[in-house]
Parts: sequence; C-alpha cells; structure tokens
Amino acid sequence: MRLLYVCSDFGIPPKGTKGASIHLRSITRALAELGHDVTILSTREGPGGDHPASPLALEARSPVNQMARSLKHWMRDRGLGDALAKELRPLLYNAWVGEHALDALRESPPTAIIERLSLHGYVGLDLAERLDVPLVVEVNAILTEEAKTFRSLQLAEIATTIEQRVLERADMIIAVSRQLSDRIAARGIDRGKIRIVPNGINTELFDQIPSSSECREQIGVDASFVVGFVGSLKSWHGVDLLLSAFARLLHDEPDARLLIVGKGPMEKALRADAVALKAEHAVVFTGAVSHQRVPLFLGAMDVAVAPFHPMVDFYFSPIKLFEYMAAGRCTIASDLGQMAEVIDDGVNGLLFPAGDEDALYDAMTRARVTPDLRERLGAEGRRMVYSRFTWTEAARVTTAVLDTAIRRRAATCPSSIDRAATTITAEGSVANGGRP
Repeated sequence: MRLLYVCSDFGIPPKGTKGASIHLRSITRALAELGHDVTILSTREGPGGDHPASPLALEARSPVNQMARSLKHWMRDRGLGDALAKELRPLLYNAWVGEHALDALRESPPTAIIERLSLHGYVGLDLAERLDVPLVVEVNAILTEEAKTFRSLQLAEIATTIEQRVLERADMIIAVSRQLSDRIAARGIDRGKIRIVPNGINTELFDQIPSSSECREQIGVDASFVVGFVGSLKSWHGVDLLLSAFARLLHDEPDARLLIVGKGPMEKALRADAVALKAEHAVVFTGAVSHQRVPLFLGAMDVAVAPFHPMVDFYFSPIKLFEYMAAGRCTIASDLGQMAEVIDDGVNGLLFPAGDEDALYDAMTRARVTPDLRERLGAEGRRMVYSRFTWTEAARVTTAVLDTAIRRRAATCPSSIDRAATTITAEGSVANGGRP
C-alpha cells in the first residue's frame, strides 16, 4: 500500500528522543519494512538518515512557525501569556498545509492515511475526505483530557469538537491499550472500529548489548548496584517517588547509583530533591540521549523502574517498559493498566502498588539481595517481549486494520470499490500479513 502517516503535533519531532518521536519513527519504519510505501507528513523535519519512509517535506515552506512566534511575543510583551498562541499554531497549520499537501500528493495519492491523534489536529481527516481514501486514526491518548489534566487548554470547546469529529469520521481507530480503547468507546465511538495495538521494541536495537561492566565503563558509572529510569521527566512518571525510595536503599548499599536517563520539566525539582535527601553524589542525570544509545544505559542497570504515580484508568502503553524488558533488565513497575497486564509479578518482573514508596523500596531491595532472581526475571521478560511486543508485530496488526478500513470504505462508498479491490489484489501478500 501507499501510506501517508500524518503527525501534526509540533511537540513530536520525527528526529526527537522522547517516546512519541520513537513511536513515530518505529511504526513507520516497521510498516515500510513490511513492503508498504510510507510517506510522513509532519510539522517538523525528519526522520532522515537511513529511515525507509519518505518525508512530505513542506515544513520549510510553512509560515506558521513565524506567525505563531510573532503572536507569542506580542502576547508575552503585554502580559497575556503564550498558551493561546501555542494552541493557535496547529489551527493555522491545518489551514495552511491542506492545499500544499494535496498538490504534493496529487500524482501519487495514498491508498490510506494514518493520522496520529493530535491536539487541534485536522490534517489527516481533511486529506482523507478530499482524496476519498480511508482514514485510520492512531490514538496514544485522549489529548483534550490529557491537556486539561496535566497542562491547560485555552480553546477547549474547539479542541474537543475537532477531536470528536476526527474519531467519529475515522474508518478505523488504533488504540495503544485496552484502557484507552474503553475511553474512546465511552465518547460514543463505535467499539467495532477500534483495535488495540500496543507499543513495542526494535529487536535489532537490543540484540547485541555489551555486558554490564562494559556498559558501565562506557558511560562512566562505577557502582555495586545500579537502579535506573529512562524517559521524559514528567510529573506523572513518578521519578520523585523512585528518588525517595532509592535514598533509603542507599543507606543499605552506599555504593549504589541511580541513573536518570532523559530530560523534562521535573529535572530541576528532582535535582533539588536529590540534594535534600543527601543522595546527590549517587544520582546521575544524563540528560536526553539518542535512542540508539538507550540500550547502552539500560545495559548498565541491574534494575529498571517504571514508577508511575496512581492514575484512574491508566491508559498508556509505555515504551520504556518494553525496552527495559527487551534489554533483559529486572523490571519493576507500578501495578497500573497495561503494565500490570504485561508483567506477571515474580515471573517476568516485579509489580508494586502505584505510589507506595515502601513497596517500591521493598521490591528494589528484593532484587538487590537476590541476583539469581534479577537474572531470571530479566531473561523471562526479554523472551516474552521479543515474542509479543515488537514494532514488526505492531505493523502487521496495523496492516490488518488498514485492510479492514479499505474493505469497509469499499462496501459503503461505491466510488471506492474498484480502487480498494485493485489495491488489495495487487498488494495482498503484504495486506494479509497481520491478524485481525
């Protein structure tokens, strides 16, 4: 199939290091490696390098960033803040990009469009309707709810209207977790068009990790026991809880070290916490690292932790969880959502009640004093993730979802029947590679 993958979120650069950027690169690469012709339409440059997908390179011509910057400075200078300018930027992009994308796609239109659900994002729906091709919406979060909970949302009414319209008009929807699927259905969306496709791992990235001693030597960490976290330093990730529990463990194992790999808005507060806990000498903040180097840092760890704070209807599909396990690390995670479904406590990892510092300390201590347990849990976690949670598997299931979208469109839109039949016949060896 010819696929157009649309991401109109300005906070997700295709070359970036955070989870959303990794997801974008990984799923588009896996789709291309299955034989699809993939083009990426993004607000930012990339992915570039040896990535097999082609960019629909329009961002350099866009006046949207300059317009948004001018508005932001104007509002800041007058004490009006900049939140509104940030939300207007994707709306301006919606209005600008449509005609330019259509011009670029006219000679070779896509068979289908995959759009990552974005706050105020309307581009994929506009293009799908104008090109009369199926739209599959990939949902990693209900963005309006997330913005209201964790940030702010100035244009709440229009954002909610756009989000609901995109979900309702999509031919099919991909949700990254069962919990997220339930939340989408609760919005009145037909559950029959929702499929669950969790995040995964790039096996090639984790196939050849050096020994722990080599990894520690390369990154400059010398310790008897290393605990680690990889990811964006956001408030809900619970790194503050991990830091408090680690400070207690440090009394038992003075040569232990905590690796915090990533950056984010909580870094300043976390550094202050480390000082207050008298643990700053044992905590290593690496800042953001390239995705290619993540296995090196994971390889240095004895234990990798996903300490998310308590959350009602935890809907994430944390890439960090799968990568911790793919690296063969002893993985400790909060007992929330998909994490509690993936980890069988005591079999392929350890779970603790979310927000419970005592339980997290106990789990880390159990792993510290029982090396054989660490090794067994790490090995079983790696085996399970390699068998079930890879980007190749995610691409296969996504292909099956695309097939369903094409057939449904062909069944309801007579003008699409011939094109859909031709596509499936010509590309059946790829299109039938996934499971329903």
